[in-house]
Amino acid sequence: MDWGPLASVAVSVVGVGGVMLERRRREPDGRERIKADLELLSLLPEDSPAVPVLRGHVEDAIKQMIEVEDQKRRDPLGIALAIVFILIALGLVAASFLNGGWYWWLTVPGALTGIFGIAGLAQDATRRTRDERGRPIPE
Repeated sequence: MDWGPLASVAVSVVGVGGVMLERRRREPDGRERIKADLELLSLLPEDSPAVPVLRGHVEDAIKQMIEVEDQKRRDPLGIALAIVFILIALGLVAASFLNGGWYWWLTVPGALTGIFGIAGLAQDATRRTRDERGRPIPE
């Protein structure tokens, strides 16, 4: 059996997951956005018609941020990524046992990928108080 297409799919899935995580890290979180809005508010003249609108927006964003941070929740992106890692690990281990012969070495990357998947699932599936990016907030 030719494993080239499966390897290509696995590499592309991991690559897309990495790009998604990197993009998520670059986006400013709620506090950074609120700080930028407050700086913009301080630069506007007091008689500007945008001042009350922007002030209301900042106050609504602060109220929403406080409500979100007080809730315990899971990180769905982390859970999905962990499941992908576990599925890749199961595929590698199954390929090594089903084919035998020269494929015994697939158990090593399969086991390492499985360890990362299980650790990620344990971390992200646990209900915790999290910030807007899904990172656990110490209690």
